[in-house]
Amino acid sequence: MSARRQQAGHTSAILAATVLLIGVPVPVFAQVKTGVRAEDLGINAAIGVATASVWSLARGHGFKEAIWRGLIGGMTIGVARQVAASPFNGSGLIGREMSAAGISVITSAGSEHTTLAFPIGPVELQLVDGRVFDWRVNATYAAAAIINSVSRTTQIDSKLSLYSGTFVFRDDRETLHTSNGEARGSEFFGGIKLAKSAFNGSGGTPNVLFHENVHVLQDDYLALAVANPIERLILDRSTIGRRITRHIDVGLLSLGFNGLANGIVPYSARPWEREAYALTPRHNY
Repeated sequence: MSARRQQAGHTSAILAATVLLIGVPVPVFAQVKTGVRAEDLGINAAIGVATASVWSLARGHGFKEAIWRGLIGGMTIGVARQVAASPFNGSGLIGREMSAAGISVITSAGSEHTTLAFPIGPVELQLVDGRVFDWRVNATYAAAAIINSVSRTTQIDSKLSLYSGTFVFRDDRETLHTSNGEARGSEFFGGIKLAKSAFNGSGGTPNVLFHENVHVLQDDYLALAVANPIERLILDRSTIGRRITRHIDVGLLSLGFNGLANGIVPYSARPWEREAYALTPRHNY
């Protein structure tokens, strides 16, 4: 069987899985209006098409495959964020893996290989062409998780970490001091930190967690589809760089993009904040 036919088989499998993922019912108690959901799907689909087109052109291919890959991948990402924002235990984990599948469809545009990613915390498990397993670690995310794990003011919450598919830490402070003011929760370096006040009347799972789940998925997209590939392209120009990037993403470029965007765009005008709030409109946090 030719490589092209094998690729077609892998693509068909991905499409079938994606259709099933899109069919997963989002809990009705999330209480998000249908128009908001449709708009969010449309925006993510458009971003997916744009990103897949860049990937395809960079690999010397055209737009035809990139458009449908971008549409399918982007819509899957949109559904994933709506799932992650839904108030049920495990929504973050399910949404994150769904989002990773959508990102994989997009970043495979123009390539003869399809790499499915399964992120858990700072670690990314990979399945290449349905038969070869690999792994990667985001060094910046891992360092942040280690620092918070040994800090005297934060403790890891293993149950909430499982629910979100990334490290969730409880902070001893009543509220978190952020650049945007006081907050009950914050997403940082692919992880989540929750203040003591976030648990008041929460019944164990704070509502703000679902808001931060969306930010985790947004950061995954920036890192996996944009920043980390550019960073690897730069580092791979040297022998040492190629050894580093074999299994490690430094993660500094993604951090820089985040800092630049947050520094330029006011909090109330940030599209990523608007999306997270739109998908969690009736959560009291």
